[in-house]
Amino acid sequence: MSRIPLTSAEQQSDEIRQFMARRGELNVFRLLANAPAVFVGWTQMVDEILESPTYTTRMRELITLRVAHLLGSTYELAQHSDLARAAGLTQRQIDAVLDAGDLNAADFSPTERTVLDLITELCSTRRLRDDSFAAAHAELGDEALTELLMIISCYYGLALVLNAVDLDIDTTARLRP
Repeated sequence: MSRIPLTSAEQQSDEIRQFMARRGELNVFRLLANAPAVFVGWTQMVDEILESPTYTTRMRELITLRVAHLLGSTYELAQHSDLARAAGLTQRQIDAVLDAGDLNAADFSPTERTVLDLITELCSTRRLRDDSFAAAHAELGDEALTELLMIISCYYGLALVLNAVDLDIDTTARLRP
């Protein structure tokens, strides 16, 4: 059970209600709406991440699942596993991302492998070796690498919040991308 009570959409400002109407009235949003001054800015960032053309939905879900796995965020995993399948990831690839399979045998593209390796190193060590950064930079370039790091930071930070409050997994509500 969540250590912080969840709010309802009806108790929120128009801006927060509109966000929940677009993305879903999920427990995560009902939790974060307890801090409306910060939540509004956070929702703007989430909208930009989900709508940015830099990464495909498939790649964003791959990023999210790997971060969620490495941080032990059962809530993020529950919300994003179905989205990952819908975005074209196979069950074998999802299992590999969740360490139940071999990343080398899961038919990831070279770019996907570069991204997965970067996420694993960054989330595990909280740093990137020079050669890891150079490989990712050569593959992605300035804009895409910076955006990747921003996506990672968003879901990493969110995982910490969700783990700290022990947020209940939604029984029926699902994120609407």
